[in-house]
Amino acid sequence: MPVSPAPSPAPDARAEEIFARTRAAFVARTYPRQLAYRVQVTGYQGTTATVRTYVTYERWPAVNVHARTISEEETANPVAPKGTNFSVPFMSDVAGNGDTMKDVVGTPQLAVTYAFGLAPRPLDPPLPGDAPTPPPDAPRQIGTVTAVKRNYDVRLAGEETVAGLLCWHLTLKPLGNPGTYRVRDLYVAESNDQTVRLRTDGNFTAKATGSGLWTVNYVQAGDAWYLSDETSAGSVSSDAGTFDKMEVRFLDVRADPNENLDFGVPPDPDAALLIEP
Repeated sequence: MPVSPAPSPAPDARAEEIFARTRAAFVARTYPRQLAYRVQVTGYQGTTATVRTYVTYERWPAVNVHARTISEEETANPVAPKGTNFSVPFMSDVAGNGDTMKDVVGTPQLAVTYAFGLAPRPLDPPLPGDAPTPPPDAPRQIGTVTAVKRNYDVRLAGEETVAGLLCWHLTLKPLGNPGTYRVRDLYVAESNDQTVRLRTDGNFTAKATGSGLWTVNYVQAGDAWYLSDETSAGSVSSDAGTFDKMEVRFLDVRADPNENLDFGVPPDPDAALLIEP
C-alpha cells in the first residue's frame, strides 16, 4: 500500500507576518546608482590563511557587477615572466619564492546589495518610450493584486541580540527545490524589519561551494544596508585546494560618481568565477 506524504504543517501566523515584513524591507532597499568596493576572499587551511582582494564596481539597480581579475595581492607581487606571456592570471610563479599566486576560488563577481532571493532581482527603471503612454480616456489603474507563492515553512524560534540589535529569529524550511530556496535562518531587527544576519545552505554557483551553512551578515551605512561578510561553516574545495573554512568580506563600500566599469580586459570565458545565484 503506497504511503501518502505527510501533510504540510499549518503556517505559523506570527512568523509569516514577520517574514512578509522582512521581504518587504528587502524590496524597499535602495542604493546609489554606482557602487565601488573591495571583495576580500580568505581561505583557511589550519593556521594558514590565503587572502585575495579584488576591486569591484556595481551598477544598481540592474546589479551589473564588474570585478578586476587581478587581485591586489598579485599586483603587489608581480609575476616574473618566463617565455611567452599568455596572460593567464594566478597560475604563474611569484618571483623569488616559487609560490603561486592562484586565487582562492576564482574572481569574485559578488554584489554587495545581494538579497539571497528574498526580493526580486531589481531591474533598471524604464526609459521614456519603453512603454506606450495610455490615452487620456483610458481606464485608470488604481491598484494590483499579487498572489505570493509560499516557498518556505517559516517558524519563529525566539528573540536574539545580533550586532547589538534585538532580533526575531526565524527558521525557514523550503517547501520544495531546496537548491533554489537556500535560506535557513533569518535574524530580523525588531525595530525596522531589516535582516541583520542570515544563514544559507551552500553558497555560490560556480566552482567552490561551501559544505553546510554559510553565515551572512549585513551592516547599515547611512540609510542603506550592505553585505558585510559571509563565512562557511564547513570545508570548501576549489582549484586551489580544499580549505577548512572560507570567508568573504566586503570592504570600503562607497558611492562612486564615475562610471569605472570597463577595465579594458575582455572577460575570460574559461575563468573561474565566484558568483551568487
